[in-house]
Amino acid sequence: MQVAVYEGARAIRLEERPRLTAAPGQVIVKVKYCGICGTDVHAYQSDGFLPPGLVLGHETVGTIAEIGEGVEGWEFGERVAVGPPGPCGDCYYCRQGRSAICVHAFERTNGLAPGCDGGFAEYVRVRYPRNMLFRLPDQVSFEDAVLLDTIAVALRGVRQSRFRIGDNVVVTGAGAIGVSVLQFLRLGGARHITVLEPSEKKRALALAHRADMALNPLEQGTALKEKIISAYGGIGADVAFECAGVPASFQTALDLVKGGGQVMVLGVSEKQTPIVPAELIVRETEIKASLAYAEEDVRICLDYLANRKFNPAGMVSDIIRLDKIVERGFERLVTTKDLVKIVVAP
Repeated sequence: MQVAVYEGARAIRLEERPRLTAAPGQVIVKVKYCGICGTDVHAYQSDGFLPPGLVLGHETVGTIAEIGEGVEGWEFGERVAVGPPGPCGDCYYCRQGRSAICVHAFERTNGLAPGCDGGFAEYVRVRYPRNMLFRLPDQVSFEDAVLLDTIAVALRGVRQSRFRIGDNVVVTGAGAIGVSVLQFLRLGGARHITVLEPSEKKRALALAHRADMALNPLEQGTALKEKIISAYGGIGADVAFECAGVPASFQTALDLVKGGGQVMVLGVSEKQTPIVPAELIVRETEIKASLAYAEEDVRICLDYLANRKFNPAGMVSDIIRLDKIVERGFERLVTTKDLVKIVVAP
């Protein structure tokens, strides 16, 4: 089978390997699609972010190709999504019902941990099928289901936040997570939603998904803060969701929330972001972050997709072949900011 192996910054090579077989307790999934996540792009641009020799890809959907001894409840050919990180069920956080931050989650996650190759391949091994495989409803296509990881991250972020019906909200970034957050905020009864996004195409997508206002923060400059505060009763947003993963965007989110407001961090960045504690103290600003998602979030998202409560239109920018993953996938995501989600089809 063909796989795409990550070797470090700007280095991914295609390799032929024997087809995977299922050991006891495991399931092999034939990959239909695997989305390129922002985390994958961060790894592609830097050394040391993820281990070399790993097959990336953790946004995988496909069909069950082989079932190992002892695995029950699954059938050959069933349509499935792979994820989330498999919680151990026994650590402190799992016992507290916070499985998304299980201390063993990353070491069990396909496409992120050594020895756990991901979905940029023709087949992927699922070591923990009990809590890492999800059956796709008939009403949910593979093209929509490949967004499940992104949508679930957004849902958990909104559920973890202090957002309430009637709130004024700012969302920084109109990528896949930002647009998903926008939709859940609208479904949750936000009074007004402003999306900040430099890309004109992404701003148009945000407006199509019912943002009240979509602004280019680079063009607005120093007038941005005054415009948002004025629009929101002279005090600013109740909650700001940082979905861009850019230090400047994080600072913008801090500037635009009201005193006592909350900045919810969903965007991933390995760069240091300066914070002035005095500014947080005098305004009693809360900063909170949300990681990944849990089983309940996945099931809610599948229900929303199946019942057309969540609209994935426009979120998949392109579907490419595995042998084009570098030039048509990673390089385009690095060099252009207009793409939302690129999906790989092995």
